[in-house]
Amino acid sequence: MECTLKDDAKGDPLVTGEGLVALGIMDEPMFASLKEQTLRITQIIAADLRRINLDLWDIKFEFGYHLGEVILIDEIASGNMRVYREGKIVDPIRLTDIILGRDR
Repeated sequence: MECTLKDDAKGDPLVTGEGLVALGIMDEPMFASLKEQTLRITQIIAADLRRINLDLWDIKFEFGYHLGEVILIDEIASGNMRVYREGKIVDPIRLTDIILGRDR
């Protein structure tokens, strides 16, 4: 898992969990929650894709805060993941069609 700060002016820099804490962006329990959520959501998506013979290689999530908790704040979409079928990358538009059952 890697984290980047959403900051266009700085080029969305990579930052560690320790860096997030040092910068005052979140505390250690918040980072632990972010990591746990990331792993859990990724496992759910990967398992769902495996059921239709797809392999998840990479995925991007955007998290934010609500009432002091770290939460997923953006959609989970085909354009935010890299998926392969039989060793070949699946184009995000085709992936959407496959997920929706229009292309199997």
